[in-house]
Amino acid sequence: MNKVIAAYDYSEYSVVTTDALGWYGRVMYCRYIDENNQEIGESVRSIVFPESVVHCCSRNGTAYMTVTKDADGAIDQPVQLIDRKHDTPKYYLSLCLAPIYGSQRKYLVLVELFEHLKLQGVEHFYLYIKEIDKYSQTLIDDYIREGEAEVISLPTEHKIIYCPQIVAAADCLHRSRHHSRYVLFSDLDERFFSPKGYTLKSFVREKLQNAPGRGAIRFTSRWVLRTPPPQSDYQGEETLKQHLPMLVFHNSSAIPNRRIVQKLVLDPRRVLIIFVHHVRAYYPGYKGYQVPFGQMHIRSIYKENFYIHRHYRDTSTWGKQWFDRIAGFGPYEITRYPEEHMKELFENIKNRLDGIYGHRSMLTL
Repeated sequence: MNKVIAAYDYSEYSVVTTDALGWYGRVMYCRYIDENNQEIGESVRSIVFPESVVHCCSRNGTAYMTVTKDADGAIDQPVQLIDRKHDTPKYYLSLCLAPIYGSQRKYLVLVELFEHLKLQGVEHFYLYIKEIDKYSQTLIDDYIREGEAEVISLPTEHKIIYCPQIVAAADCLHRSRHHSRYVLFSDLDERFFSPKGYTLKSFVREKLQNAPGRGAIRFTSRWVLRTPPPQSDYQGEETLKQHLPMLVFHNSSAIPNRRIVQKLVLDPRRVLIIFVHHVRAYYPGYKGYQVPFGQMHIRSIYKENFYIHRHYRDTSTWGKQWFDRIAGFGPYEITRYPEEHMKELFENIKNRLDGIYGHRSMLTL
């Protein structure tokens, strides 16, 4: 085990999340430390369940927690215990963003994602970062200062891409429990739309909040091809007109007639185990709801007010593996961001980037 990510106190029990993969079922010992860095009582035996997660008893007076392989092993990485005792969420709808990694600048895709989701009713962003360029970090720091985002640093030891995704998903399920009523699990290059003007927030209220037996709602993807690389530096309005993904890229795949990649919105109180793209186990009495798709999907969307999940993909890398397969779903078509919202989104993005990187100019979109 390399690192403890976080620890959460839910009053009746506590949870410690780690970056350990392949430790499922192993015995671990919960350790409790007070505010004076003194251990409280004896360690408590537990196991890793589910992957990378250890459930522990709660103990009064605990300020920090960790887990160790031995009952009396050295305590070398305790983390502050996060208070989640009361089910009084600060936010209605938040985002658990899949881990950010790589040296390529991501500020433009990030700001588009954040500002788009804010228009959709998302209030808070849980950001998991394995590595990020300094230019994009400046943008994230601004959202942190405004109280809109928090960052969780992930270790860099895992070389396989999906490994940090598993770790981040497990932690964010527990981080958001009692902190956000509902949470969206999504990637950096994914967007959600309603063809009839519903926000994601109102859609969640109708399909999840008003459905007592549901723990999550699941969406499938349609893909929008992205060809040129993103702009390196922000140079004002022209950068957005030439490189903002939702303004520039429109070549969209057909709706797949079967589940390929799914993302979801869930109630953290009703989900026990989450994987990268799906829920593996609900608490008793709850189940998921699949947003319909297929040959009649687009028509059903307009009739039933369903959401479309757009996934932007770089044809130079992803396309080599997936282009022919996606083309097999049917002919591509041109789709666009709703015109009635594009100006507001563009203005919000421009104002944000102007304030961070400069280059203020008159809006001409």
